[in-house]
Amino acid sequence: MRLNPQHATPASAATHPRGSQARYRRMRGFTIIELMITLVVAAILLAIAIPSFTYLTVSNKLTTSANSLVSNLAIARMAAIKRNADVGVCADSACSVNFPAGSATVIHAGISGIQPGVIDIKSVTALTFGAQGLARSAAANPYNGLVADIYTAQISSNNHRCVYLTSGSVVSTCTESNANCALGGPSGTCQ
Repeated sequence: MRLNPQHATPASAATHPRGSQARYRRMRGFTIIELMITLVVAAILLAIAIPSFTYLTVSNKLTTSANSLVSNLAIARMAAIKRNADVGVCADSACSVNFPAGSATVIHAGISGIQPGVIDIKSVTALTFGAQGLARSAAANPYNGLVADIYTAQISSNNHRCVYLTSGSVVSTCTESNANCALGGPSGTCQ
């Protein structure tokens, strides 16, 4: 009796146990235990990463806001020197610098990133840059001290960016944790 070659099954594949197990292993997916372990590891990694990402995002917004104020102070100083006239600069639109009509320009330094409740600003000092490029407040002397305190309650450490002006023209910034910026100048803890 002769078998048709199209319907013949090799005896070794049909009866050999290893052949069927190897084929079964290739078709198999994940077990529920493997899937649950993967999900637990992913959840742990997310629980660690999300607070760090939030801190990084808010900290970068604070730094961006402080840098925006610093660049606006530089623009006001350059405008005063270029025009050979007084230029007033305010850190927000609420403060004002009073000049006789037509005698000077007032720049309201819009600070990017200020969002009440997330990024706030306080201790704002209105300044006037003279033709020599020196800033002064109400007094005639070159200004020394805090220009603005940009802060947030969203993070618990390094949550204040202090912008200072020294000798009327040198701008510096520093970071404080959980404290208001010192009015007279950077404190010993300011980074």
